[in-house]
Amino acid sequence: MPDYMPWWSPKTRKFADECESFVDTVLVPMALKMQENGEDIWSIQWQASKLCIEHGFHPLMVLTEEKFGGLDQGYTGYTILNEEVGRCMLNINPLLTSVFGGGPILLYGTDAQKEEFLVPLMKGEKWASITVTEPDVGNDAAGIQLHGEQDGDEWVLNGWKRFITLAALSDYLMCYANTNPDMKGLHRHLTAFIVDRRSPGITIEKINKLEGDVEMANSVIRFHDVRVPAKNMILDPGDGWTVMTSALNIERMGIAGVVGQGRCLLEVARAYGKRRVQFGEPVSRMEAVQLRMAEIKMRIETSRATIYYLADLLDKGEADMFEFGAKSAAAKIYCTSSLAEIANQCAAICAGDGYTNEYGIYTTIKNALLMQIAGGSNDILRIFIGRNEFIKDIDERFLPRVLRGVTKEEIEDL
Repeated sequence: MPDYMPWWSPKTRKFADECESFVDTVLVPMALKMQENGEDIWSIQWQASKLCIEHGFHPLMVLTEEKFGGLDQGYTGYTILNEEVGRCMLNINPLLTSVFGGGPILLYGTDAQKEEFLVPLMKGEKWASITVTEPDVGNDAAGIQLHGEQDGDEWVLNGWKRFITLAALSDYLMCYANTNPDMKGLHRHLTAFIVDRRSPGITIEKINKLEGDVEMANSVIRFHDVRVPAKNMILDPGDGWTVMTSALNIERMGIAGVVGQGRCLLEVARAYGKRRVQFGEPVSRMEAVQLRMAEIKMRIETSRATIYYLADLLDKGEADMFEFGAKSAAAKIYCTSSLAEIANQCAAICAGDGYTNEYGIYTTIKNALLMQIAGGSNDILRIFIGRNEFIKDIDERFLPRVLRGVTKEEIEDL
C-alpha cells in the first residue's frame, strides 16, 4: 500500500502489507481471469466475499475483538481492507452488508449476544442485514413506523421495511422499531432488535432489481406479529436511536472502498493515456488530459487522507460523537461524489474505449450514484451538516462592531 499514514503502528503497517498481498495474489488474478474470459466481473461478489472469508479478511473479523476470535485491527484496519479490496474492483457487498447489520452487536452487544450472533457473522457462517428504510420512511429515520410492543419476555413487531439489502438471503435482521411514539421528541422512541429472518410472520414481499453491480436481493419485508425474545434487544428500550446513529459510523467508514476504486480508475486512465496515440503523440502529453488526470489524483489523495483521519479518531477514542457525525457525513459526501467525478474524468480520457464494458467505468458511475443515496443521502447529510454548524455558539469577534455585545432581544427591538 503506497504512502503509509505516518501515525500508523508497525502492527497496522504489517496488516496493510498483508491486505495488499492478498488482493494482488488472490483477487486481482481472479478479476483479470474473468475479464479475459468475458465474464461480468461485477456479478461475482459472492465468490470474492467467500475468498475474503477463507483468507481471514472478513471486514467484521478485522473489527472484532481478539477474545471473540477477531483480529482487533480497529477502524484503521477496516478502512485499509476496504480500500485494498476496492482496488481490484471485485465487489464484496455481502460482507459489508453483514458488517452494517452486525455493527450494533459489535458496538453495544453483550458478550452472550456477541458469541451467539457476532462470531458466526464474522466467520461467514451467517449473514445479516440492516433494516431502517420503510415505505414512508427514508432519510427521516426518526420516523420509523415498524411498531414494537412488549409481551412478557418477548416483543411483537408489526410493519414494513423496504430497500433492505441482502434481506432475502440474511439469517439475521438488525431491526429498529418504534416502541414508544410519545418519546419521539427526545429520540427515545426506537429500540434495536436482532431478529431471526426465518421467524414466523416475516415474509419477503418483493425483490427489487437494481442498476449497477448490486445483485443483492434488495427486498421489501413484511412483519406480521413477529415475536422477538427480549434477550435479542440491543441495550434497553428507547436506546435504538443511539445504537443506529453510532452504527452509521461503521457504515460510513465503509466508503474506503471508493478510494480503492478510484485508484483502479487512475491506473486505467494512466495506462490508456500513455498508450493511446492521436495527432502523432500519446494523449497523455495533451494538457486537457493532464488536467483531467490531476483532478483524479487530487480527489483520491484528499479522500484517502480524510477517511484515515476519521478512522484514527475512532481508534483512539478521541471522536466527539456529536461532532463526529458531521465529520463522517462530510467525508461520505466528498468521497462518494469524488468517485463519480473520478469515473467521469477517466471516461473522458478513455473516450469511446471507456464506454465499452472492458474498463468498468460506467458501472462504477452507476455504483457511485447509489453510494450518494445509501447510508443517508448526500443532500440530507448536507442539511444535517449545515444545521449542526448553526446550532453552535457564535464568536462575536466575527460580528460587525455595532453588533458585538448586542443581545438577540435588543436586535429584534431595533
